[in-house]
This record gives sequence, C-alpha cells and structure tokens, in this order.
Amino acid sequence: MKSRIIFLPVPQLLKNMEPDGFYIDGDIPIPIEISGDDTDEIENISIESILSAMLRVIEEGAARREWIDYYSNFVLFLRPDIPSKLKKIKEGKDFLSDEDYLKALKLTEEGKAEESLAHIRAFIERNPLEYKGWFILGWALRLLGRWQDAQAALKKAIELGGDNSDTRNELAICLMETGDTAGAKRELEAALYNDPENVKIISNLGALALKTGDREKAAAFFRTALVIDPNDSVAKQYLKI
Repeated sequence: MKSRIIFLPVPQLLKNMEPDGFYIDGDIPIPIEISGDDTDEIENISIESILSAMLRVIEEGAARREWIDYYSNFVLFLRPDIPSKLKKIKEGKDFLSDEDYLKALKLTEEGKAEESLAHIRAFIERNPLEYKGWFILGWALRLLGRWQDAQAALKKAIELGGDNSDTRNELAICLMETGDTAGAKRELEAALYNDPENVKIISNLGALALKTGDREKAAAFFRTALVIDPNDSVAKQYLKI
C-alpha cells in the first residue's frame, strides 16, 4: 500500500527540541508519512520521518505556500547538507520547465480545457509516471464534463503519488456529477482532513449536502466557508448575502 501524508499538530518531539536559531511555529501543522492507516507510525514518529515527509510535501506542492516555505527553512536548518536537492525542488527544474506542461496548466487555469488536452497528453507521453500530468488531464476533462474520463485520470494521479486535497477535491466533483454521493463524501472528507481550512472543499461539502437534500447541513458548511473567506461566492450565493 502506498504511503500517504497527513498533517498533525506540532508533536512533543519538536516542542522538546527548542533548536537554537529556528522558531518552531505552533500554528503550522507538521507532515508525517504513514502507510495506509498505520497509527503506530504516528506514535513512533522520528525527526527523520518528519524531514522525509516535509521533502515530499515540498516536492509535490501539497500544502499552502507559506507552509512549504516554512518546511523548506526547517529542512535546511536541520540538514544543511541537502541544499542542492531542496534548491532543485524549489526552483522547479525537470518537468516544471516543460513547455507542454506549462501551456496545459495555463490553458486549464484559463478555462480553455479543450486546448490544453493536446499539450498535457504530449507531456504524459514523455512523463507517464509524473502524477501532475494526470492531475491536469483530469482537471481539464472535468471542466469539459467528461466525468468518467476525468475520474480515471485523477485516480491515476493518486496512484502515482498525487494523494492531496486538490486531486481528491476534483475527483469528488466528478463523483458528485455521476451520482456517487457516498464516494464524493469520502473524497471530500479525506481532502478536508489534510487541509481543514480549504474553502473550496468546505463549499463542495455544502454542495454535496444540498445534492442529498440536507439543507441544514449545507448551510452549516457554507457559513463555515464564509468564516474562513467572507468573499466566497458559492457560500454567499447560497446564503443570499
């Protein structure tokens, strides 16, 4: 079973360190890498396992920008012998400089999903094991309403290591559209567990509650979304604010 990243409050192990020259921010959760649901790994956490998880989060971009910057500084402080690897990750060498990848990402962000398909497929042909290519393919196909094809691409992204809130959120939208509300709920809850203040996920949980006829629960999700982001358009539209 492929390992996954979860985010936890700062463990006592780090609180006890009090490293000279580095401030441990108690408001930023700490990533750890576990195999499936193996809670023993959480109880037996080590500095090396934390650093390994931080490097994976940095490489995959699977957290907020300010968290990634904090993790980068944390890794460099504790392991100053690996700056070259970290620098390579942060500068985005390899696939992040690929012209087809960049064009596909830009076109998809602009809503030009049909135009992005040729570019992302060309990228995947050269990089079949890079999950970000499959994620963009799934995202573009979702925008085109090709729900089943999008699901297949997003599941492939997860299989290749893209088990993050963005991928699961996109997959949940596809599952909602095909009537699999239980599957959508499972994916959104998994996404929210790793990113508890992600307004998109919370709003989609509200949309899912509406789809299943639970208007009270939907309103609660939308109110929560507005607490985090008072300008969230989906929540405001539902609550008529």
